[in-house]
Amino acid sequence: MKPLMVSLHDVAPSTAEQSRRWLELLEARALRASLLVVPGTWHGANLHSSASFLEWLRQAEANGHEIVLHGWSHTRSTRPTGARGAVGALLGRGCEEFWSVRYPQALNLLQRGIAAMRSEGFEPSGFVAPGWLMSAETPRALRTVGLRYTTTHSRVVDVATMRSTRAIVSSQRPASHVGRFLALGTVRLVSAQATCSTPIRIAVHPADIAEPSLRRTNLRLCDIALGHGYSSMTYRDFHHLALVNPTTEGSKG
Repeated sequence: MKPLMVSLHDVAPSTAEQSRRWLELLEARALRASLLVVPGTWHGANLHSSASFLEWLRQAEANGHEIVLHGWSHTRSTRPTGARGAVGALLGRGCEEFWSVRYPQALNLLQRGIAAMRSEGFEPSGFVAPGWLMSAETPRALRTVGLRYTTTHSRVVDVATMRSTRAIVSSQRPASHVGRFLALGTVRLVSAQATCSTPIRIAVHPADIAEPSLRRTNLRLCDIALGHGYSSMTYRDFHHLALVNPTTEGSKG
């Protein structure tokens, strides 16, 4: 099987309409998505702020989409100095919430996020850090709270064993002057992955919907994968297939 994983990032009451529109476009292609939910207060609202958003999110889960924990507030509390701070600021642009935290901080953020999700009836098994940026002590906190998998820019990781499998993500950059060049690069990347039959991950963000070129590019990436015979699955499905119950020796990547 050739897996295609589409993740919809930054799902929250503040992005509800954009997220809803994205999910409609994905469902029109019979794609199941991993919805990366920000449970804490972000852009003036939190998970509990909107009954209509929660109803939509529950329906999305009932329709086969996955609910994933995406940090707590999606906002860094402090910025480290030196090269690490510069890298985090470049890649995260203020969202690198888990980039420089120690174990107690990471544990507290995760516990708050899981508690908020559970209070609304959601039981996430996976965690994706905002910007895919995690400190060295975050995986230990993930194990403590019982989350089963996480992802980086290039891998899907089993939290319990830290075994991983290679799966490079393609992501656009909204409101960026280099967006068009990055879009061209992601088309080439996904085309190469499809030719080699390697796992394909496509990350879409709510803001992508407002930029026609980025919206078209993301949908084109999905169409390239589907045209090469890829099968849609969530991160949770892929984690189980590749790391919990691998069917091929090469799944370690």
